[in-house]
Amino acid sequence: MSQLQTNLFQYIKSVVPANLSFVDEIANALEISTDSAYRRIRGEKQVSFEEIQKLSNRFRISIDQVLSLKNDLMLFSGNFIEEEHFDFMKYLDQVVYSNLCYIAGFKQKEFFIFCKDIPLFYYYAHPELAAFKFFFWIKTVLMFPSHAQLKFSLKEIHPDFFEKVKTIATVFSKIPANEILNIEATGVTLRQIEYYKDTGVFASTSELELMYAKLHEMVNHMESICEAGKKFMPGQKPNESDASTKMYVNNFAIGDNSYLATLDEKKVCFINHTAVNFMITQDEKFCNYMFLFLQNLIHKSNLISEVGERERTIFFNMFRQRIDMHANNATKRMKEMSPYY
Repeated sequence: MSQLQTNLFQYIKSVVPANLSFVDEIANALEISTDSAYRRIRGEKQVSFEEIQKLSNRFRISIDQVLSLKNDLMLFSGNFIEEEHFDFMKYLDQVVYSNLCYIAGFKQKEFFIFCKDIPLFYYYAHPELAAFKFFFWIKTVLMFPSHAQLKFSLKEIHPDFFEKVKTIATVFSKIPANEILNIEATGVTLRQIEYYKDTGVFASTSELELMYAKLHEMVNHMESICEAGKKFMPGQKPNESDASTKMYVNNFAIGDNSYLATLDEKKVCFINHTAVNFMITQDEKFCNYMFLFLQNLIHKSNLISEVGERERTIFFNMFRQRIDMHANNATKRMKEMSPYY
């Protein structure tokens, strides 16, 4: 068998989660029988260019990787969120949930998250906040015409959304993680709430107040996770089988909401761009560079999970103080504007 064909299938095998059948994945990608897949894997039948293209699309690999070319090109994949082709529930299911399940399927897996905002999956565990975040992105960042005149109201959010984001948060809670935080992380959502308060986008005062209350809930839950060093869902208690989590505070670098996952012997990066979109890459050079960068950053950060009680308490108290400051200012301004408040 050609060494290139050997390299191709060895690489694909390394990126298929251990709980999936490697042969079945090849057969499904090429739309052939398992016997035919075995013949290609063993080198009894040469793969065609069309089949290489199918494998490349299915497993997100580049011809450079297959041919072991040495150049400065790096392969990224991803889709843009555009109103014409956008289905909200399909996005949650086929993009967010499917990628998370793919990562969770590996025997050895671990997230490294460089945060500008609080990691999105914490919002998913508090669905009212997740609903607000997505509404803000669609209406204000992406400026979908369908949302131009809409106000934010939880009554208008489909019940399936709340169930789906909880399911996604549950999967995330099973993957060990390292989170590099900064005190500015709460500022993103607080500024978004402030903008909608000032522009009258909240359908009611009660929903504005609920956002601040839910932010408090989320920060309190994050602190509990941080103290335990274990991930668990709201309303539950940590146990020994829960995935571990390490939270670090970095005071000199603000993140970009990028995620890196180590999967057995491979790595995959999710790079945030244009505020709401992500590019994905398994490019070895890029992922190794990102991994080294994050390791260096962690070494210059303060660990606050499990240990560092004083630093942990100060950090989360600062989060809560910022929420209270915004909430109190909102209440004061609403009283000034309406004598019936």
